Amino acid sequence: MFWWLLPCAALAAVAAAWVALRRNRSRERRRPVAHADRLTGLPEYQAALRRHRRLLAAAGTACALLLVSTAVAAARPADVTTIRPEQHNRDIMLCLDASGSMSSADAAVVEVFAGLAKKFDGERIGLTIFDSSAIQAFPLTDDYAYAQEQLQAAKDAFDGKPGSSGFLDGTWSGRGSSLIGDGLASCLNSFPGGPSAAGGTAAGAGSAPTRSRSVVLATDNFLSGKPIMTLEQAAQLARERSVRVYALNPGDLDYGSGAGQPGAQLRAAVESTGGSYYALDSPDAIPGIVDAVEKTETSSIQGAPRAVFSEVPGVPLGIALFAGLVLCAILWRMRQAPLRSRAWLRRCALVLLLLAAALRLNLPGGSVPAAATDLNVFFVVDTSTSMVAEDYGNAAPRLEGVRKDIKAIAGQLPGARFSVITFDTTAHVRMPLSTDTLALETIADVLEPQVTAYARGSSITAAGKVLSERLDAARGSRSGRPRLVFYLGDGEQTSGTEPAALKVDGGMVSGGAVLGYGTPGGGRMKENTGMEDDAGTAGTRRGYVQDNRPGSTGDALSMIDEGRLRSIAGQLGVPYVHRAAGDPVADMMRQSRPGSAERADEDGVVAAGTELYWIFAAGAFLLALPEGTAILRQLRGFPGVSRGQVGP
Repeated sequence: MFWWLLPCAALAAVAAAWVALRRNRSRERRRPVAHADRLTGLPEYQAALRRHRRLLAAAGTACALLLVSTAVAAARPADVTTIRPEQHNRDIMLCLDASGSMSSADAAVVEVFAGLAKKFDGERIGLTIFDSSAIQAFPLTDDYAYAQEQLQAAKDAFDGKPGSSGFLDGTWSGRGSSLIGDGLASCLNSFPGGPSAAGGTAAGAGSAPTRSRSVVLATDNFLSGKPIMTLEQAAQLARERSVRVYALNPGDLDYGSGAGQPGAQLRAAVESTGGSYYALDSPDAIPGIVDAVEKTETSSIQGAPRAVFSEVPGVPLGIALFAGLVLCAILWRMRQAPLRSRAWLRRCALVLLLLAAALRLNLPGGSVPAAATDLNVFFVVDTSTSMVAEDYGNAAPRLEGVRKDIKAIAGQLPGARFSVITFDTTAHVRMPLSTDTLALETIADVLEPQVTAYARGSSITAAGKVLSERLDAARGSRSGRPRLVFYLGDGEQTSGTEPAALKVDGGMVSGGAVLGYGTPGGGRMKENTGMEDDAGTAGTRRGYVQDNRPGSTGDALSMIDEGRLRSIAGQLGVPYVHRAAGDPVADMMRQSRPGSAERADEDGVVAAGTELYWIFAAGAFLLALPEGTAILRQLRGFPGVSRGQVGP
């Protein structure tokens, strides 16, 4: 961290050596003595001379080692490490009905959502929008600036601002309109995994502990179509997952107040989860929801990983302490000065400084600089039905490998900005570029294939247009930041036509890789009904997809098409890597040409103690310089050692 200290230390050492080696005749006190060669030729003298010279050489080596190690320690050696600060928070998913009956109120609803986001402190919030199908506008995150940016984009879309309609793409992919129960179920599936009441695990369940989870559902509950899951069934799912639902209804009394009317049904459903019901224009809506959410318990979780420059002076400090003790022991053995002399006071001070440095004393209130890999990283993920084929590892679905690799890649690129684009029948931006890796992990945890009933065949290059647009936008915002693309899929083309070329302008992709999942033998695919199975396990799939080709029966098999994947890799200009369970990520990352982590002042600092060891190490270096000068001076003037015998 203080690299400039090293050349300064080298100059100081060179100056000390020059002083020691130059001849200073004015200080020499040598006098000629007759027949001295008979004395110096004695075997006992020669043996004593050799011993003394060996001790001086050992002292010189120890002193040189001491000077080098203290100089390195004073320069504050550091390494990039990843920390995960502990957080105590709650998860809130904002769930918005974007159907036609809500069109006049959606902009006002988004303003209410923005007001809610401003009131929360430490909670993670996310936004899911639905009509006949649901899309996740942004995942759970505590980056409130990012959330406000996305909420503003939603408001622009509902206000009809030119060029903003793409925000709603993907909400009309199902059958019917305003499928309230399906929309609420999709919002529930946007939470990271936690134990369900039935003893199963939620979709995407992992080792993360259960947190307080709430949904703020904005809808008029005017159903137009046949949903997979009714509102009452979705409310039951929320109860099983211990999720409280709070409703905002812009059409509170539009259809009457009877028990069978939409408003009354919505109120009954959300209150059955322990939540509350509000009219959109109620002055109690925002403070009531915020107060109710804040009364729920928080759980300790590991926050988003952060890369920091951690100081690692252990090795040089250990070497310095060892070398200092050896030097003092040798000088004690040589007995060149009395114990009360200045030389021994200096040596005692040297040892004390080395001990203080080795103890790593520090003061509270300091900080360490953050680190960042100056990259934009795009994950393009195939979420078609074939990605749940059970041929990854021990009959696990391919998406399991995708989840692991996304997290592993993010861990290798601290401080980078990440985006997630998923595609099946259509492509969606699940996460715009953000440094929030906790949000990225949430996205990975809840990755699920499209509902089998909605599947109409997919193209492996369906994300080409969306990817090109996102790359172009990233280049426009900061052209000097490299852009990495990781395409994760199996290469299976099910749309019945040849895939279009994945056209990306030259120079847009700086690195990345195409990651292939699956085996030539293939695997069966479980259906995704969007509902719970008979055992009550949330988000699982019943039965297997059947082979409906003419003359074929039984379970359908999905097989990897590595030829198509290599073709995509060629179009992107990145390597193709097949991924199997247990494959290390390091080799693949080397091929993807990622950048290296550098100091990132704009990302702030991380609180830590103020280290003092380097000051003590610098002091020890200065005290060791006179010792080195004295040893060099003695070695320079040392007489030669004769191995011959003295005559009679």
